[in-house]
Amino acid sequence: MINNQTLTALATILLVIVGLAQVFVLISQKRQTRIALISEYRKLWNKYRNYYGNIVFIGRNTDEYYQVVNENELKKLKEELKAFSLSTPTIWARESIQKVCGLLSEISTRVLQGHLKVSETYPIFGTEFLRQSRPLRQLLEPEYQHYFSGESENKNHKEIRKEIQEWLIYHDGLRRRCLILIDLLWAEAVRLEDLPPMEMASGADAKKISGKKNRKRIFREIFRLNGFPKILLAFKLSRFLKRAEYYSILNWKGIKKKELSIKNKNWTKRILRE
Repeated sequence: MINNQTLTALATILLVIVGLAQVFVLISQKRQTRIALISEYRKLWNKYRNYYGNIVFIGRNTDEYYQVVNENELKKLKEELKAFSLSTPTIWARESIQKVCGLLSEISTRVLQGHLKVSETYPIFGTEFLRQSRPLRQLLEPEYQHYFSGESENKNHKEIRKEIQEWLIYHDGLRRRCLILIDLLWAEAVRLEDLPPMEMASGADAKKISGKKNRKRIFREIFRLNGFPKILLAFKLSRFLKRAEYYSILNWKGIKKKELSIKNKNWTKRILRE
């Protein structure tokens, strides 16, 4: 005969097993949801590549060598410059910034809410997005200028850029979340060593000035979206940005200048086929 104590013990064990099974099912469901979400965002990003090419064109000077669109599309964009008018909105440019920044902002929000990880989001874009992100950043942050910027560029081109920058000023939350996503993806690329050493060094040099501001921005945005319950996520993601900064006693996961110098020498040898 099985006594009451044995029955109670067996029932407890069964409840624990059922509970664990439910936990594993929930984890599996969440993982599948994330995979489906990432797949959908990847499709959208591939669909929006031409829009991003337009953004890169607007953010760069007219005759800069590096572009995303092909030669035929580039010719069309230069024709669009000629048709520009101050009296009407530049529809193709506005549509491009709305599509691209709308998607970036949505993905950024998912990360800041803890629904997606940076490591899961990174493969959607990869390094090609990051290596062409400077023109987008100049649109998002007008004060961010590059040495290619000059006064000799096409007047219509400058006016379209100004128009897009003004649109972004009116959509500041979207603008902030785009900047946050770029910063997070850059830190992940540095962690994976997916960028040339010179670019990692250039980014780390820039973050001597902007690093603290970028970390504050991500902390405040997480609080704005989630409130106090996500404070650990705020610490985690703001801390994660320091991977793209130089190593220090307080930043032991940062970039070590000596190691970076060695990597740069090796990288240069490979480029020169030595």
